[in-house]
Amino acid sequence: MSPNYFSSLRPSWTSLTTILTCLASFHPLSASSEPLNPKICSLDFHGSVQGRRLESLTCPLPVDEESAIDNGTWEPWKRRPYCIEPLPGDAPGPQFCLYTFEPFRGNKGLSVITTPVLAASMVDALDDAVVPPKLRDHPSSSLTTEGRNDPAYVIKDVPGKGKGLVAQRQIKKWEVVLVDYPVMLAHMGLFDVVGPELREDVLDRALRQLQEEQQSDILSLARSTGGETIEDILRTNIFGVELGIEIPHLGLFPIGSRINHDCRPNVFWRYSVRTLTVEVIAMRNIEPGEEITQSYVPLGLSYEDRKEELKNWGFSCTCSLCASSKKQSAASDKNRARLQDIYHELNDSASGKSNLTISTIEQLTEELESLVATEKLEAQLLVHYSAVARAYMRIAELDSARRYVELCEDLWVQYAGEEDDYLAGMHQLRHELNKREKKATIDGRRS
Repeated sequence: MSPNYFSSLRPSWTSLTTILTCLASFHPLSASSEPLNPKICSLDFHGSVQGRRLESLTCPLPVDEESAIDNGTWEPWKRRPYCIEPLPGDAPGPQFCLYTFEPFRGNKGLSVITTPVLAASMVDALDDAVVPPKLRDHPSSSLTTEGRNDPAYVIKDVPGKGKGLVAQRQIKKWEVVLVDYPVMLAHMGLFDVVGPELREDVLDRALRQLQEEQQSDILSLARSTGGETIEDILRTNIFGVELGIEIPHLGLFPIGSRINHDCRPNVFWRYSVRTLTVEVIAMRNIEPGEEITQSYVPLGLSYEDRKEELKNWGFSCTCSLCASSKKQSAASDKNRARLQDIYHELNDSASGKSNLTISTIEQLTEELESLVATEKLEAQLLVHYSAVARAYMRIAELDSARRYVELCEDLWVQYAGEEDDYLAGMHQLRHELNKREKKATIDGRRS
């Protein structure tokens, strides 16, 4: 069972934003938050690690139910859009339309509930050819032509959790465990401004317009709220994703939705809006028979904070960390609090609020690395190493700063991949270092 996204604006997956606790939030949603020219694709803002950017792509004009009837066409969608608008008494909001594309990802099918402009902007992503070969041919991909001879996992009953993913062979750190594609996407605004009856109607249509196999897969997923069937399944199993320029949507991924929670997860995942693909990646080695788990809450929280966060999903965590003795739990909480203190000490020094010496920065770095290893929070070295680098920059120890910038860059690539918007953070850190090195060179010449 995947987390209930609706209870929080945080992304509900062990993604880069969950790893980076302080960054784990979405931009506020508004009815007018789609600054797109309907004739231009929104895909050209996705750069790679190497700094490449896609050229602007011409997209089809937005199509809704009325224009489809007037023009007699609704290509590339295979069914005429079905559109709804908030009723009098509902919150003000845009028109939402249901679009279905049956040939999606090896004829698995996809139903999308979004605005006409966003639907037009995602047309290129419907093409199976946009999925990179290494993902398209992954043993878990519905597009693979290589067969599924060595699957990394099996879906089976997990005591106290329902269905889950369990490793059936050793999985190496950084290995792609699973490649999954959505069967349903829904604009967050649908749940903010559309009343329950209209919402139930369009969600039910979205399900019925998929193939019977996909309908069965969806209906077999866990439920938790006791509400209407499809909305209950969505609330229990969705992933937070985006379309267009950071417009939050809910994504239902039939296999990824089976990944259960652990406060010390062994996988994280990244999503590409350009290809509508989720990669689930191992954060450490996973042994045969071990459950594959993600974190539903930001990493690094104390026991009480995790417990409070998980109330949103209606269960009490029984992972090894939460089930530990009071003494062990208190020690873990102390370690995590100290990690936060070190992070703030380094940041205060980097911003000029305090002045740390070289030896103090070295001691703090050694301490945080030890605590990170103890708490199995290696993913958060992304955050901590950037603070270390900036603290060294502040006192002009640029060789040391460069070392930690490079460590950060290596981790960014591993966690964010080559087409992730969060790479902007990595580029910013490198820019700060280059600026200081240039200034040091100029100052050296003057002296």
